[in-house]
Amino acid sequence: MPKLKNTLLSTVPAKNISRLAKCGEELLSQEYDKTSALYDSILQFSGKDFRSDEFLERVYEMLEAFKMNSRGAKLSKPADFKKSIKKHADTIQSLAKVRLERIKESDSELMDKIGSLFCNLELVQTESPLVTFSKTMHFLLPDLFMPIDRRYTLRFFYESTPVNQKACFLQVFEQYRQFAHQHGKALKAQVDPKSCWNRSIPKVIDNVVIAYVSNKME
Repeated sequence: MPKLKNTLLSTVPAKNISRLAKCGEELLSQEYDKTSALYDSILQFSGKDFRSDEFLERVYEMLEAFKMNSRGAKLSKPADFKKSIKKHADTIQSLAKVRLERIKESDSELMDKIGSLFCNLELVQTESPLVTFSKTMHFLLPDLFMPIDRRYTLRFFYESTPVNQKACFLQVFEQYRQFAHQHGKALKAQVDPKSCWNRSIPKVIDNVVIAYVSNKME
């Protein structure tokens, strides 16, 4: 596994979760205010059918709004993007009821499924799927997956982006799992269906990281 610069449990005490979650949400709202309604529509989409063209088109639009088509991780063409998710819809659906804070460390079957999706979903036209995969899976399964970006997440955990992107994703996922397992009650208290961005425990942790990096590392 890549070497970690920080761990969530050693860096963020429970008493700071509320303040950082609110601060991170405010920072995100300032930068992506126009996308909050689209994010809400994705989370509220009726039925959450992973084969629905309408739903997947909204996910693709959200990725474009987060500039996934203007950076190193060039998105696959819309038709190919949808085709790949539909191909693996059964595996994704099997994870629909899994919540990050309830995962046991020893759940190797779950981690194998996640690793398989990372390797087999064809979401980008490059060999750098990490950020796009994490954001896509967060939009599909927001209670399980966290979005990852280079500006905040990777900067928090690493000195530089690891070469092995699958190992990096699984390591960050484990960091979030440990934090959610340890501080589930404090994190759940920040989840608000009426908020713009603090809508799930993985996203609350993401907002904590955003605020920490903005306050301490920029």
